[in-house]
Amino acid sequence: MRTYQGDFVIDLPRSSVWAFITDPERVGPCIPDLLKLDVESETRFHAVVRVGVGPVRGKFKLSTELTVTEPEVSAELSIRGGGMGSGVDMKAKLTLSDTENGGTKLDWRCDAAISGPVASLGGRLIDNEAKKITEKMFNNLSKALSSVSEQVAATSEETAEPGLKE
Repeated sequence: MRTYQGDFVIDLPRSSVWAFITDPERVGPCIPDLLKLDVESETRFHAVVRVGVGPVRGKFKLSTELTVTEPEVSAELSIRGGGMGSGVDMKAKLTLSDTENGGTKLDWRCDAAISGPVASLGGRLIDNEAKKITEKMFNNLSKALSSVSEQVAATSEETAEPGLKE
């Protein structure tokens, strides 16, 4: 089992970040190398992703389930699946907290276990690739949330009273 973790701050209120991270239609596209996304419900979706570890390349089918542990504070994503005769089992925990300037800090931790031929490629190679994919996922999530923040700021500017614009 490998553990990866990190955090980032976004200039959006916690309720907006929560609405984003609990929406499979918005979170799904943040998955690196996503080939296909099928949203089953508000808490479940399936994805097909392209995976490459060293000389081994192929597709993984993943099933993801969101569990809210405390509304607008924490949630867990359970990700299971496999491909190329290998399996993956991950549990990601997301925790939100307010920042002093009205933004939100998102702390994340991901525990991952990989089995099968892909796992036999060597611990260091697997560890580096899994870390890179996990960090890219949360980096993509941060960028998507930043985009939402910019849209909110632009909308607020457009709806300001006409006399206040120059």
